[in-house]
Amino acid sequence: MAKILIIDDDDDFRTATSAILEAAGHAVLIASDGKAGLEMVKAEDPDLIVLDIMMDSIYEGFSVITTLRATPEYIDYRDIPVLMCSAVKQITGERFDIPTEARIAHGDEFLDKPFTAELLREKVNKLLEA
Repeated sequence: MAKILIIDDDDDFRTATSAILEAAGHAVLIASDGKAGLEMVKAEDPDLIVLDIMMDSIYEGFSVITTLRATPEYIDYRDIPVLMCSAVKQITGERFDIPTEARIAHGDEFLDKPFTAELLREKVNKLLEA
């Protein structure tokens, strides 16, 4: 059983994703914004993070992962795998274009919203096994 932190501002997404992960036997933690998510990382030391990209700002998720991976305050947590999620492709038809050089802002895996329960479980299992 893994401890998984969901950082997303959408109540419905958090509820549905929590239900899928809990049914798969994982413990789920919830944060509704990046600041609360980063605080929860330090308090709970999750095994994996499911991170929305667009919350209060369109780049909030990138800010969270950059803080997690690049600041001394989070050095003990920078290796937590991050599954980034976004509905931007559904809205615009394209994903965020993140330059390869900006590796620090990349998650370990990516899911376009909406996604199936099966695809979520596959990505989570892959990251937890790595």
